[in-house]
Amino acid sequence: MPKRRNAEDLPPPKRLRMTPNGHLDHISRLSDELLLHILSFLPLPSLLVCQQLSRRFHVLAGDSELWKRQYYSRWVRPRARRLPNARRTLLSRSEIEYSPRVSTWLDHSHLAKEGVATNWKRQYRLRHNWSRGACRVTEIEFPQPLRRQMLVTFCAGIVFTADSDHGLRAWAAEKPGQCLARSPLAKSPSRSLPAPTAMAAATSGPRQSLIDVTIGFEDGRLGVYTLDTTNFWIETRFAYVEGTGEAITAMASYSPFLLLVSQHKVLSLYETITDEDGWSLTPRLLTTLKADSILEPISLSVRAAGPKIVASIVYSFYHIGCGWSLGIQELQFGLDGQQLSSRLATTVDCQYGIVSPTSRSRSKRDYRTTYVVGSGNELSTRPPGPSISHYEPPTSVSYSHPYLLTSHADNTLTVYLVVSTSTSLSVTSCQRLWGHTSSVSAVQVSDRGKAVSVSSRGDDIRIWELESLVSSLGGYRAFRDGNSIRVSPGNRAYQRHDSLDLVSESSQGQLNANRSSSVDNTSGLTRMHNCVGFDDERVLLLREKEVGTQMLELYDFT
Repeated sequence: MPKRRNAEDLPPPKRLRMTPNGHLDHISRLSDELLLHILSFLPLPSLLVCQQLSRRFHVLAGDSELWKRQYYSRWVRPRARRLPNARRTLLSRSEIEYSPRVSTWLDHSHLAKEGVATNWKRQYRLRHNWSRGACRVTEIEFPQPLRRQMLVTFCAGIVFTADSDHGLRAWAAEKPGQCLARSPLAKSPSRSLPAPTAMAAATSGPRQSLIDVTIGFEDGRLGVYTLDTTNFWIETRFAYVEGTGEAITAMASYSPFLLLVSQHKVLSLYETITDEDGWSLTPRLLTTLKADSILEPISLSVRAAGPKIVASIVYSFYHIGCGWSLGIQELQFGLDGQQLSSRLATTVDCQYGIVSPTSRSRSKRDYRTTYVVGSGNELSTRPPGPSISHYEPPTSVSYSHPYLLTSHADNTLTVYLVVSTSTSLSVTSCQRLWGHTSSVSAVQVSDRGKAVSVSSRGDDIRIWELESLVSSLGGYRAFRDGNSIRVSPGNRAYQRHDSLDLVSESSQGQLNANRSSSVDNTSGLTRMHNCVGFDDERVLLLREKEVGTQMLELYDFT
């Protein structure tokens, strides 16, 4: 054993750290709890500077609770003050103070998942990138199938593709070149199937760990497949069951319900049920409707509303007075599949700007009006001409209750607010949105008021925050200057997909070198096929090229 040192041999104690002015550094001697309390009062720029001081301050200034407060102050509190109820009621200061319970943050409960710690700095950066349109884009080129174009849908961070040559495939949105699973469209590989024409995906299972993918074929038959996101295995539930007998053109699903429209405008609602042992049975047809006057584009949606399932179809039709308008039909079903009611609504009155006399007195817009008697013997005002008229049908329609959004060839969009109660269905407000400089070909909206619109060539992608419409119904100034954000990708990563696997890294580098000078010029030779979908982190677009290939573009805001 080494001998113990004498007291004289010990090194002198370290001196306290001195600042350049000769003062003692008292801040470094404080505990982490006190420093966190001090950092909680700093603005965001100062908090970012503190992370660069030292390793200790990098950890403290990056504490998740600090960024949780920053997220609340920047995104939640201003939203609460914009709500109509918050303006009409004089809220005390304690009622709008920070609360650690995310479930009280006005539809932000999805950010705090049970058993999973939330990275609030990442959430703040993600929301900040959305507000500026800053993202990185990855482009993957797929060869065009010989018989029909490839179908693409986006659900729960998984990209699904379906075509006759490769079957159903699942791709990771974080790494779009990585194929997670694949499955043939038929149980027998030798069996030849018609080309798929429509596809829809929805989460299911006790913890939303399963994704049900439904594919419709050109002969009207259906195929239902389930992806298990824990082990990434695709199970074929219904390989090829009888359907409408006509080509399926549109589809929407909400497990276990499926809503589809055939080529000749036959609307069908199915329910996929299981037996006592848990085995899947053939989908059960709940109702069928035949429409003769609806025109494309149409939008389908299925949602749960308490103890009821609401299936909605939005279609376009021509009205002599105000041009092209929209019609909405809702079918309400119980959880047992029994139909409860069916009701209709149109956007005609909204396009005329029919308002009550009380709301007209608060409006700054002056019309020469005539009084008509509405429902309930209440007087309403009708201007002599429509305030909004469309001379051409919309290029696309997207409906996610309560927001209904349409795009048009005159570089504009129109947003409607749909009110659905237990007794009535109506459209209460509509407003034109400006911001695009060319024809808008695709649009999609979420139930939380966020929307994405794409120009016909795909060179102008815009993000819209529609929630302020709730607090300014009928307002003109709120939307006159537009509230859109143009997506500005910071990079373009190009990939080419030939079969199941990507090309090698050496040939990939050569492809990047060849495409780096021409990737921005190809937009003139392509056209947007569809806005596949978006979530809280990504936007997925499908671009169709003239040379027989399709370009899948993934815009990542993380």
